[in-house]
Amino acid sequence: MKRLLRPFLLSSLLILVLAGAALLWAYWQLDASLPLLDGRLPVKGLQAEVSISRDALGTATLRGRDRVDVARALGFVHAQERFFQMDLLRRRAAGELSALVGKAALDVDKSVRRHRLRWRAEQIVASLPPDQLPILNAYVDGVNAGLDTLAEKPFEYFLLASTPQRWQAADTILAAYAMYLTLQASDGEVELTRLQAKQHLPAALYNFLRAPGSDWDAPLFGEALQASPLPDAASLANWQARLDTPIWDAQRPDAVFPGSNNWAVAGQLTHNGAAMLENDMHLGLQVPNIWFRTRLQYGSAEGERDVVGVSLPGTPMMIVGSNGQVAWGFTNSYGDYSDVISLEQPDPAHYQTPEGLHELAIVKETIAVKGEQPVALTIEETMWGPVIHTDADGKRYAFRWVAHDTTQAVNFGLLEIERSQNVLQALQLAKQARVPSQNFVAADRDGNIGWTIIGAIPRRIGFSGTEPVSWASGGYRWDGYREPDEYPEVLNPLDGRIWTANARVVSGDALNVLGDGGYDFGARAKQIRDDLRSRQQFSETDLLDVALDDRAPVLDRWQQHLLTVLDDAAVQGHPLRAEAREQIAKWRGRATADSVDYRLVRGFRYLLRDALYRAWLHELYAINPELKPSALSNHWEGLVWQVLQQQPPQFLPQGYANWHDFELAVVDALLGGLTANGHALTERDWGDKNTAAIRHPLSRFVPLVGRYLDAPAEPLPGDANMPRVQAPAFGSSERMIVSPGHEANGLFHMPGGQSGHPLSPFYLSGHEAWVKGQPTPLLPGEPVHTLVLQPEIGMRP
Repeated sequence: MKRLLRPFLLSSLLILVLAGAALLWAYWQLDASLPLLDGRLPVKGLQAEVSISRDALGTATLRGRDRVDVARALGFVHAQERFFQMDLLRRRAAGELSALVGKAALDVDKSVRRHRLRWRAEQIVASLPPDQLPILNAYVDGVNAGLDTLAEKPFEYFLLASTPQRWQAADTILAAYAMYLTLQASDGEVELTRLQAKQHLPAALYNFLRAPGSDWDAPLFGEALQASPLPDAASLANWQARLDTPIWDAQRPDAVFPGSNNWAVAGQLTHNGAAMLENDMHLGLQVPNIWFRTRLQYGSAEGERDVVGVSLPGTPMMIVGSNGQVAWGFTNSYGDYSDVISLEQPDPAHYQTPEGLHELAIVKETIAVKGEQPVALTIEETMWGPVIHTDADGKRYAFRWVAHDTTQAVNFGLLEIERSQNVLQALQLAKQARVPSQNFVAADRDGNIGWTIIGAIPRRIGFSGTEPVSWASGGYRWDGYREPDEYPEVLNPLDGRIWTANARVVSGDALNVLGDGGYDFGARAKQIRDDLRSRQQFSETDLLDVALDDRAPVLDRWQQHLLTVLDDAAVQGHPLRAEAREQIAKWRGRATADSVDYRLVRGFRYLLRDALYRAWLHELYAINPELKPSALSNHWEGLVWQVLQQQPPQFLPQGYANWHDFELAVVDALLGGLTANGHALTERDWGDKNTAAIRHPLSRFVPLVGRYLDAPAEPLPGDANMPRVQAPAFGSSERMIVSPGHEANGLFHMPGGQSGHPLSPFYLSGHEAWVKGQPTPLLPGEPVHTLVLQPEIGMRP
């Protein structure tokens, strides 16, 4: 026995030693890829020293002689802390993810590659004005210097058995293009869904479901737009509402709505006389966060610049921030910046244009796929843009998008805004800057506030852009882009308040200029407006209270309605219904993590909507199971409520005797789903559903490392239709509150952390404050690390 035991023990010991050695090697490799935080380092191309200090949260303060040197140092820092995330941005926009992660990304690459954004990015770089090239080139060189200075490549490349590719100037443009893909539709799905619905639904029903607004609208100027009147039964002849699936199965996943909140109050309403801005950009959340907390200080004593805010790793620009004179921020505008064009084709190779027949251009692309053979992709292009869709009958459609126009898609206009001195100047610069078109809100130290659109606005001729049309005759077309003096603008409104939240901001002629790209319904904007109007003076913490408002006024009437559904007769002999009514009667009206009542009322509203839309659009779902009814209108709240109040029999799904029976069936489906698998109803609070799932990108591809890279799975307050927007992997990617000239009192939140390295002390720095909504300062604290980049010997001026 001893003879057998000894070899076994030796083998086990050897395995442990080898395993320990492997772990030590892995840790050493991981440790070696940590960014440099202290010391002095020569960097080629620098003209003078740049210091990079980090505070306890990892906020980077860069101090240098001029903007070019600072851009070089910013590239260095971005690469050291975030190169893998930068790589994902450029690959996402170029359609090159498959080369890094394999065929799991192939469908995404195919969808994106048809836009040929790498080719377009190279065209943009080639046409940049001479005064912008030095900053771009310095940033690119800084990125590659930062990558080269790491003792080992970023750890993600070890896990993927890959090698990082050097940064190029076009990659910075691609990082900006990645934001186009995030913030704007790139597939024409909305217009194509509307066309499909128009072809298959009665006209009266289609027009009703295309509701332009509701009484929740809260534009900066103009009145609320109302839902259309209910169609009568005669207009819906030969149509029936039919639910072909069980109610619980009709439930759709909660949609995310890329957007943001921001607002400004004028100086007469603040405690310091300067205007004040709040900005929080809502995006998909991951670790590390998309933004990087940054302060840039440069210039001479006579003209020193000091800008604080967030930069986007991959670009040299401050995205939102404050420069002591002006603070600025964005929200997604949801104007209409693309169109689907119905092609008229006498044969598959040609299409009709105002100048006669044109031949489709054929572009061949090759998609590299890790571990697989390359995939060939054929792209068909028209004079207006790529062919993006072919109907079952062979009808084809092309796509026209501002992002395709290399003269309008991207420039470095944010650099000019960074140097602006007042709101009026900032608004004028915003109209000439080129980013994905956004609501631009600015505030200055003299008390002024303003709003306009930043980014290009196409000038449509002959049509609204809401549905596909043919451009063959020339009657429908784009006639260039709007000039700055045509942009809508609000400057110093009488009540001293400006707010935007992805809903319709303008009315009348201004709305015709912007178009309708699918505005959110206005509950969130209205709540912000009403919160602002409830006070006559504001401090930074007052604006934080508005930002963290998790009340749900849009659900108040639903709670009352649900109590009428669960009347005494409905709960008699139904203990689960009775328990639900008891919880709903405790209504606090807030999306707090511990709220069962909120989850029940919210769940009823969404499930009822989903069941009704399944019944009303059953013909469309049979054609397209992935149908998104929100493509018809995001203003469904008003029309569904109207249906519930009037209870027209022609809208009641077949198989139900009356509306009360149908609504009770929705309640039962909801409660059955919540209590499945032995769950108690009291366990199913809002936090149980709204639990953080903020993950590292590699969690999907290398699941075993996810537990070590992802943020904690904590219950989160907030929801979609309120200022505190929050879903498990979606929400405020930054929250900034600042009064220009008083940045020391500014507040800031950011999920995730500064660094992309899990051994960094800054990997999740500040994340817990974001979860809890605890104030943290906008300005960096005292430095805990300082790295000085210096010119190489012989390079000093």
